[in-house]
Amino acid sequence: MKRLVFFIILTVCCTIVKGQSVINSPDNPHFSMKCETGQYLKYKINAKDGDSKTVTLNGVNGNPENIKKIEIPATVHYRNTDYSVIAINNEAFAGISSLSTITIPQSVKTIGTKAFFGCSSLKTIKIGGTIEYCGENAFSGTAINKPLYTGKTLVYYPENQTEFKINDGTEAVLEYAFSDCKELASIVIPTSVNAIYTNTFANCEKLESIVVVEGNKTFDSRNNCNAIIITAENKIIRGCKNSTIPNGVKTIAKTAFANTGISKIEIPNSVTEIEDSAFYNNELVNITIPESVSQIGASAFIKNKKLAVVNFNATNCETMDETHPTFEQCMSLTSVNFGDKVKVVPAYSFKGCTEIRYVTLSNSVEKIGKEAFTGCISLSFIEIPLSVQKVESKVFYNTGIYEPIYNENMFIYYAGSDTEYKIPEGIKIISETAFYENETLKNIIIPKSVVRIDDYAFYETLGIEQLTIPNSVKEIGQNAFKYCTKLKTLNLPNTITTIEKETFFGCVSMKSINLPTSVEHIGPNILYWCDTLESVTLPKSIKSLDKYALNGCGQLKYIYIPKGTMSQFKNMLDPEYHSKLKEK
Repeated sequence: MKRLVFFIILTVCCTIVKGQSVINSPDNPHFSMKCETGQYLKYKINAKDGDSKTVTLNGVNGNPENIKKIEIPATVHYRNTDYSVIAINNEAFAGISSLSTITIPQSVKTIGTKAFFGCSSLKTIKIGGTIEYCGENAFSGTAINKPLYTGKTLVYYPENQTEFKINDGTEAVLEYAFSDCKELASIVIPTSVNAIYTNTFANCEKLESIVVVEGNKTFDSRNNCNAIIITAENKIIRGCKNSTIPNGVKTIAKTAFANTGISKIEIPNSVTEIEDSAFYNNELVNITIPESVSQIGASAFIKNKKLAVVNFNATNCETMDETHPTFEQCMSLTSVNFGDKVKVVPAYSFKGCTEIRYVTLSNSVEKIGKEAFTGCISLSFIEIPLSVQKVESKVFYNTGIYEPIYNENMFIYYAGSDTEYKIPEGIKIISETAFYENETLKNIIIPKSVVRIDDYAFYETLGIEQLTIPNSVKEIGQNAFKYCTKLKTLNLPNTITTIEKETFFGCVSMKSINLPTSVEHIGPNILYWCDTLESVTLPKSIKSLDKYALNGCGQLKYIYIPKGTMSQFKNMLDPEYHSKLKEK
């Protein structure tokens, strides 16, 4: 009985701690603590950083209705440990319409996105220290009507102002400080400011004038460009609808012109990089990409709904973003012209541009990158210059082109519906994914002029049943016949020396295959998932055979080899295949 009383008293005592807390299990990082103004505030213990003990404030525990004042403590005492409150989480106090006053201690350095969003009565903010990061819309929808500073840092600027000069002596303007100031027309940045971010002025749709005062050692607005440039990096980080880009600028930063309403801009030949979403959601009608540009980021020109013409002159840009194409949702883009020095059409460059009708390739183009025009459903014709030597995979997949695409040297894409097709005489190269996903072709006649079959050339040619490769062919790329699921007979020439990886991967209808006597090297998984394959004939000429070459042939019974080569192939193959070796 005494022991029971002891544990009851101990349990009661554990709830009487400084500030009063709601007890959780020992391993739970979440707890609530009563603050000086009477509310229980929710906290989460942060991951340990050395020996420090810190928490993030997550909001009010319980009904926040009618709360007018909250005083956030600098430290909370929980389970015999003092924790420093260093951050206010995203949306922690969002929507508390009665809240009018908030006190933030010196310990807090971070205020999350929408932390006080929609606190319509909030007018008084007392901040004890210096805020180092304040998320987007942290104070949007509040009653704050004066710029919010902490020391020499500008944290927040009210949304309804039209023009503003940052106080002299200010050193930093935080990210999103002017976010959604939709009426802001002009901004003056004094010489003291040494920190501004690309998204400091996000969504300032009416901004027309940006001036960095002469003498600022970090930023400039050279040549009256109406923009902010990081002087040392020659990087433009924010522009407006009246901006120009001075010659000498090398980088257009992420979101630099996003949502500015800009309708005309000339990119100088000094620019080498255009970062993600640089011109997101604007009024551009045409744009010229200069020769100097070597990198264009994801969604760089997305949602320029009036953009009709792109003149692409970049000579050293080979790929763009696959997941978020550069010109996505440019619904008026109908014409693309490649300059006479362009050698490479970048991979994914105009992927998903559904309204493109006209593409002009110059005679300098040597390579068209992967999926460059995939999804351009309005593109019905394109002329491929003789200069093109390489066309990568799925370049014209899901376009409006229904006639075979080829020039005198290269067969590029077939989108017909015939059961038999003869590749024109004189063609030397069958390019990547030339017959990709064709379901109707049962027979393809390859002329004796063909010398190379590129990677994935017949990938998923689902209807093809037989194929003869002429002796003119000297190279067959990897995955060339992958997933040709109805292919039963394949006659290979005595001119190829290498069978690349996964060449016949997924050819589930083949029962046997004879590799020609010219083959010297065999790559991995060449017959993987060929479940019906019963026999393979390997020539004496083989010098190297990848140990995974015959992986995945579940029904393989015989590996036929020339007489006198048993030891040769036992040395090449894993012991699991030795019992299948048969000399003949």
